[in-house]
Amino acid sequence: MLRSLFIKNYALIEEFSVEFEHGLNIITGETGAGKSIVLGAFGLLIGDRADPSSIRAGVDKAVVEAEFDIAGNPNLLKFLEAEAIEHESNTLIIRREISRRGSSRGFINDSPATVHVLSNLSEYLVDLHGQHEHQSLLHAKHHIRMLDEFGGLNGMVEEYSSKRSDWIALNNEIAELRSREARLREEHDLFEFQLQEILAVNPEAGEEESIETRLRVLENAEELRNAAVQIHGILYEDEGSAIEKLGVAKEQLAKLATIEPALEEPLREARSALAVLSELSKWIANYSERIELDPQELEHLRDRAQKIQRLKKKFGGSLAAVLEKKAELESKLSFESAFDEIIASKTKESAALRNELSGLAGKLSKERAALAKKLEPQIAEILKELGIEQAKFKVENSRATADKADPMALTVEAKSYACNARGIDTIEFFISTNAGEEPKPLAKVASGGEISRIMLALKTVLAKTDRLPLLVFDEIDIGISGRVAQRVGRAMKRLAEDHQIIAITHLAQIAACGNAHFVAEKTVQKGVTSSRLRRLTNEEHIEEVAKLISGDSLSKSSLDNARTLIEEADIDVRSARKTTKSNKSTVAAL
Repeated sequence: MLRSLFIKNYALIEEFSVEFEHGLNIITGETGAGKSIVLGAFGLLIGDRADPSSIRAGVDKAVVEAEFDIAGNPNLLKFLEAEAIEHESNTLIIRREISRRGSSRGFINDSPATVHVLSNLSEYLVDLHGQHEHQSLLHAKHHIRMLDEFGGLNGMVEEYSSKRSDWIALNNEIAELRSREARLREEHDLFEFQLQEILAVNPEAGEEESIETRLRVLENAEELRNAAVQIHGILYEDEGSAIEKLGVAKEQLAKLATIEPALEEPLREARSALAVLSELSKWIANYSERIELDPQELEHLRDRAQKIQRLKKKFGGSLAAVLEKKAELESKLSFESAFDEIIASKTKESAALRNELSGLAGKLSKERAALAKKLEPQIAEILKELGIEQAKFKVENSRATADKADPMALTVEAKSYACNARGIDTIEFFISTNAGEEPKPLAKVASGGEISRIMLALKTVLAKTDRLPLLVFDEIDIGISGRVAQRVGRAMKRLAEDHQIIAITHLAQIAACGNAHFVAEKTVQKGVTSSRLRRLTNEEHIEEVAKLISGDSLSKSSLDNARTLIEEADIDVRSARKTTKSNKSTVAAL
């Protein structure tokens, strides 16, 4: 509910703050006193366009701020979470600032918010009826939700919506698989050619290095063999070889060691060195014998190195990239054979979900048909009470047929229908307010007074399920008077048991029903006009109602009439409460 409204420097308003009550808040005042200005300022908070010309003369900025109590509004809380808007308590503060330069800033709980976000937020806070376009009931897209909430179908709708989301995701996955399969089949020959090209060489990890090493040996075989022979000669074959000289040294050390025991250790080292040198010379001799100049192997390795180089150039620049491409091609070609099985499995799963959805959509459609028959006479009856005697209210249900081959169609009673987020139904409210006229879409009803009363009738029936806590009626009394106005006022007062209502009126019969009464006043100080809203006391409330009856000159009879209207409205609400409690007790007993 709206706790308070603060307006500064907007049109004729210099500055004021007003607190509203939970029930029916009535605003009255002379024409031009500022009633509509207040609603215009409030409209800025729900996304209306900011007009710099509406800023009060002599200042550069206008500010409008409202504080809401959002307890018990789960849909709003979900919206705030989705928009990442902080809300630590049940308080929501919306502020809009407009400057004479034409700029506009919005804030929600002191966090910047775009006009688009404010507009979307308003759908969870307020329904404004009158000469503005914030009339959710006029938009057919909302009608199916209202009917579902009226009949308590939200649980079934959520189940359907969840399954439909799964079904759409699954069908999208199937479509993507088929697209991939088609692309793969188109590219099959290319993939097969590329794989065979790699397999023809069939390189292995690390092969490049081993080929390079072997090529160096083969290309330098003669030099390696000559060097090995020379080394073997130095070590063993030549006269005065290393082994020969080391052997002489060892013999000398052996003789000396018999004289000097300290030479035993060098002797052992000499013997060890002689053994190592002997083994080395044998290895070199064997190595020189193994080295052969093999032109065929050399040519083969050079050819293979060139083939690997071509693969590298074509498939990524490195042997690792070639091997990765090979694995990728093998995977794609092997997966191609599994496509049919995977698609068949998922198609079967989709068909099962489609059958479930068809059943749920059919059940929802039947429930809605029954709810429509229940809702239509209730609305018509209330409209008669509100002075639209010849009212006819109709809930139209249209379904879009679809081709049986359409994968996104649902089958209900052997017929195929296009489906939407809430089933196969498109619900729209139709109305006729005059005898002999066929019902037309609610949005085409022209009379402002009739529109407001139709909204009031719908709200009265849907009050227990309607998600919007605040209703604003701008001059709901257009075109009505007398007993009809009294009926309208009492209907609003009963509706205010479940909603907070702010209503602008010129009629005493409606003003008398208010739980809180505010008057729009215009004053002139030092040649400057200013407008404000002022909360009336109980006695002032009676006087204001009396003024609406007889004009500014109060009389005892007009005051008595005002008291009677107020008392009768209170009695009517108390009676309605008793009836509601009695009905609940009866239902509980049954």
